[in-house]
Amino acid sequence: MSHPAAQTAIKVLLVDDDEDDAVITQALLAQSSDSHFEIEWACSYEAGLTRLKEHRHDIGLLDYNLGSRSGLDFLQEAQTDQGHAPIIMLTGEGNETLVLKALESGAIDYLPKRNISSQNLQLAISHAIEKIRLQAELTAYQGQLERTNRELQQRNDEIQRFYDLVVHELKTPLATASEFVNLLLEGHAGTLSAEQTDYVHLIHGSCGHLNRNINDLHEVARLKTEKLNLDIDSEVLPSVIFDALRALNPQAQAKGIFLQTSLAPDLPNVMMDVQRVRLILLHLVGNALKYTEPTGTILVTADEDSLCPGRIRIAIADTGIGIAQDQLAGIFERLYQVEKDPSGLSRGLGLGLFVSRELVKLHNGTMSVTSTLGKGSTFSFTLPCA
Repeated sequence: MSHPAAQTAIKVLLVDDDEDDAVITQALLAQSSDSHFEIEWACSYEAGLTRLKEHRHDIGLLDYNLGSRSGLDFLQEAQTDQGHAPIIMLTGEGNETLVLKALESGAIDYLPKRNISSQNLQLAISHAIEKIRLQAELTAYQGQLERTNRELQQRNDEIQRFYDLVVHELKTPLATASEFVNLLLEGHAGTLSAEQTDYVHLIHGSCGHLNRNINDLHEVARLKTEKLNLDIDSEVLPSVIFDALRALNPQAQAKGIFLQTSLAPDLPNVMMDVQRVRLILLHLVGNALKYTEPTGTILVTADEDSLCPGRIRIAIADTGIGIAQDQLAGIFERLYQVEKDPSGLSRGLGLGLFVSRELVKLHNGTMSVTSTLGKGSTFSFTLPCA
């Protein structure tokens, strides 16, 4: 153990108008073998306040009885001075009411004089100083956290403005390009050769891909600014499922993938926004098509949820490449990209699953996924029955 003289001294302000008690307290501190104390004695209420406001001490020891004033008065007056040393109340009048009043008035601890000893006085001082240190660290951490939150909010706002700008600047020229591509395919500029038709179809597909990405950006911007309103009504679910699959069937046929359905008979109507649920299905089945090899199968099922009565569960199961277990937790996050995508395909913007999950939430439903790498994935979501 190091010699006390080699230790950093703990500076103590003792406020006590009773000289005998002050001498005893100083003697108890002098007996410490673990800490070295430098004690300054203030023999009156006024002297104690003056010394406290000089901010030269690590800890204050305050007697309850200070002539015509009390330690509680001292504590209340000290609260007007920020950053003063923590104060431990010392008194011969120990009772629970006084303890509570002392702590409420700003004391960090309370010691009855009848039980005071060198050991418990030293422990109280050490604990008080450590508590103040931890509180200061916590305050600094909270301040840093608030600054970080403000920076994150600022960056989020910048992303939202970027989404708005991209949607506004790209949607109109893309719509124009798509319209002229349709005119070419319809023969309004003359008959196209087979090779030209193939090229124009490629352009048409690229325009559609861009349009979906822009629509996703638009949906995200509206979701984050709470400007997306759903038109929810009692609707027939199978017709929405079949409509989405018809839109994707040419893509499935081109890859030689089998689109299948297994819908429970007599499904009740579902409370939903038809266009939003169709978008969810297009995202989920479209992803399944993207990551399923030729001759694979995609099965869309719908049945009443056995775990949650009053809800319909729609599931899209594929025989595709699957998703690694360590990637599953993040795939629904905005802009998330699966690492080391084995498909070698374009990853897109990483917004489709995020948008789908948020739309399901707006329907008061839930979305989940199970997957085995190399064997396929199953995405499912629930919607409330009408």
